Amino acid sequence: MSAEAAVIVRNLRKVYQSAGRSPLCAVDGISFEIDKGECFGLLGPNGAGKSTSMNCITGFYPPTSGDIRLLGVDVHSEPREARQRLGVCSQEDTLDSDFSVLDQMVRYGTYFGRTVGVVRPRAEALLARFGLGERARDLVESLSGGMRRRLQVARALISEPEVLILDEPTTGMDPEVRRVLWEIIGECRVQGMAILLSTHYMEEAQRLCDRVAILHRGNILDCASPQELISRHVGDGLVEEEIRPGVKWKRPSNLEDVYLKLTGKHLENGDAA
Repeated sequence: MSAEAAVIVRNLRKVYQSAGRSPLCAVDGISFEIDKGECFGLLGPNGAGKSTSMNCITGFYPPTSGDIRLLGVDVHSEPREARQRLGVCSQEDTLDSDFSVLDQMVRYGTYFGRTVGVVRPRAEALLARFGLGERARDLVESLSGGMRRRLQVARALISEPEVLILDEPTTGMDPEVRRVLWEIIGECRVQGMAILLSTHYMEEAQRLCDRVAILHRGNILDCASPQELISRHVGDGLVEEEIRPGVKWKRPSNLEDVYLKLTGKHLENGDAA
């Protein structure tokens, strides 16, 4: 593994133990690394191990075994230092509804050692970028689900992190706002930020990710650029699919076809394992 990588995950394993039930291995020894300025995607249905992997990488869950380093810092032996370099938008809503939208951003930014005078202008700029500028003085609890999701992503960027973790960030966003986030992710890459992204949207993964890991039952089945995965497993031509009995249509092959080829499952069906 490269010593220059911003994120190094080596043999990550997470097993859940509960009384009276068999152990559940959610992540089974996966390894990958993410370079500075790279967007790396985790692709797979619910239950594949994406969120568990991300929670271990951010230090929220302790791994059963394995090694995780962010910019050379061990996440679990030096969690405070690691988190100072990290921006996180988790799948769960972690906003504090008691604050206004702007106060939420500013208070969060000061946790990273920045002064209010530095954080406030950046918070206002991010809120404007995500279409929340007019809601800055409103309480968080007054926001719709989609707006709360935008605020979570904006908050993850307030500290100008070196590593950004986005767990299905565009869920609940309308297409226009989703494209704004795509633009912002592109800008973050240019600035050298390492990005770990999970998503169910095929277009999003193909557009944003330099490399994608196909995850299934806690294992990485393959990892490469989206185009390389498509070429390797399904070819670059058209795929014919029966959408209902007797009715077929053709579409360009994509990452969902890759996943179907490798696992026999459509991504949107999910998997309880």
